Amino acid sequence: MKSIFKNFWLKVIAVIMGFLIWFHVVTEKNYTYELKLPISLIVLKENLTLSKKPPDSLSVKVSASGKQLLREEWRNRGLHIDATQFDIGTYDLTLNNKNVILKEPSSNVTLDNIVFPTTINLQIDEKASMTISVTPDLEVIADDGFAVSQPISTTPSEVEIIGPRSLLRRFQTVFTEQKKLTGLKNNVIITLPLIPPAGYGISLKPDSITLSIKVIPVKTRVYDNLPVVVFNAPVDKTYSLFPPTVTVELTGPPSDIDLLNRKALTVSIDYKQIDREGLAPVKIDCPSNFRVKKSSADSVKIIIR
Repeated sequence: MKSIFKNFWLKVIAVIMGFLIWFHVVTEKNYTYELKLPISLIVLKENLTLSKKPPDSLSVKVSASGKQLLREEWRNRGLHIDATQFDIGTYDLTLNNKNVILKEPSSNVTLDNIVFPTTINLQIDEKASMTISVTPDLEVIADDGFAVSQPISTTPSEVEIIGPRSLLRRFQTVFTEQKKLTGLKNNVIITLPLIPPAGYGISLKPDSITLSIKVIPVKTRVYDNLPVVVFNAPVDKTYSLFPPTVTVELTGPPSDIDLLNRKALTVSIDYKQIDREGLAPVKIDCPSNFRVKKSSADSVKIIIR
């Protein structure tokens, strides 16, 4: 037993050194290896772009030393595909090691051949740009006693959309990410990212906008005897309403509410929503910068004659 542990650490060091020498020899050899590499760039003629997404990656065979195969940097950099021979149109490009290259070629790594797919479809279009309006997808609710002054300032109100010309014709506006703000008492400035329209190769410049929201104290105004409108009523029935009119109390920006005409308010019920007692819920429509504080009736009874 003593002989086993004699010079124990020297034996351990010898084993480790032997392993390192073996590993060095093995990894210095060249190997052929099949692996999947990302397509990082498809090179086109100037002012051309793709209008359809190409494959994300290719299965290829490479020759490299064992050390290179263990490294990830050159793998992550991916492949470049040369398609500069094509103009606008749709083409099937046969892939080989002449038009497919490693992004950063190395003497230690050689691209032997393409395994799959060996052909890719390219839809090539002219790269174009145009100005498009911005529509904020924003819901803003002020706290009690306050209101949001309209309109909300959008900077910029238009942005540049860039991409394949055939796709750009479809778009008239671009939306922001959805956002809801509640309980506002003070002015707010918020930046919202823009959502690029659906389609390959489309980008926006800039990719976000700034919204300035002005919050002001509100004023209350009462509108008496607003007539109730009935929707979806059958033409062959005669009916009366109780009550036939409703009083509505609105809050809103002082300068706006003083100018608000009662004709801008609609009090309505839906005939299809009548319950067993003949009651239908009241719906009050008003401009977006006003809020209904209260009304004299939450429902109206329809009396069939």
